Amino acid sequence: MVSESDIKRPEWEVLTNSNPPTDWPHFLSRRVDVPKGFETKIQGVLQLERLREVNALIGFTRVEAQEGTGAIGGPEMASLSRTPPDWVPANQVHGEGIFIRFEEETLVQWESLQTVEKIEAKLFEGHRGWRNARKLNPNEGFPGVRYTMLHTLAHLLIRELALECGYNAASIRERIYADTKNGEPQAGILIYTAAADSDGTLGGLVDLGKPENLGRLLTQALNRAKICSSDPLCSEHHPGKDQSLHAAACHACSFVAETSCERGNRYLDRTLLVPTLENQSAAFFDSCKSHKYARPNSIP
Repeated sequence: MVSESDIKRPEWEVLTNSNPPTDWPHFLSRRVDVPKGFETKIQGVLQLERLREVNALIGFTRVEAQEGTGAIGGPEMASLSRTPPDWVPANQVHGEGIFIRFEEETLVQWESLQTVEKIEAKLFEGHRGWRNARKLNPNEGFPGVRYTMLHTLAHLLIRELALECGYNAASIRERIYADTKNGEPQAGILIYTAAADSDGTLGGLVDLGKPENLGRLLTQALNRAKICSSDPLCSEHHPGKDQSLHAAACHACSFVAETSCERGNRYLDRTLLVPTLENQSAAFFDSCKSHKYARPNSIP
């Protein structure tokens, strides 16, 4: 029996399996090489040529939505019926995606940096103020600095992928795997899209998971994140001062459509990815080598 708070673990086990199961037409994957220059950060990349997403309606909220899968606390949810239902309405759709798994040892070393610990404390200060303002337990529900870094990278990639894959940004979604409990740490992001038509896929997104394409997109996304058009206000934002749940992030650089984000644009900070005007020493990708990737069919 899988609890609501641990619903991602079975997904993680399938995505990280050395021999992912083949369940056509619901699931089909292919492993590809890690992009050049990112070998010390990324452990593996999985092209998901076919995946299935099942959505179930279990209740309603107004004004504020639940924080996301596994979140503790939040607005009270109205039930679907006066008595516990025996069934709930659900639908399934098919699509495609890209799964990126990160090196655990590299992540642990990065998390131990003093500058990263200071940013985590700053993010927790904002988290505590946000939950206190809503009369929730301030010590619960904080996803941690690992989640924030992976979440921000997913947003940057969604914005970059939307320019090339043929899908609009609002139709691309994310799943962040950053649980470190039970002695089985997770470190990965799944970026996917799913449609309700008979095919459910155009092939444009999964094709960008090839090493030459993904490497170029990662480089472009990280370079764009170094400077925001709202800097220095964006890079200097302190979540503890306004009881918010993000630091160096805004609509100009990191936010995506709320239909794409599993946390409603919360827990974001591009300082954890690349050097910014405010902080130069907490970037996870600071040591990645810069590679020039040629755009296909480019004009000299």
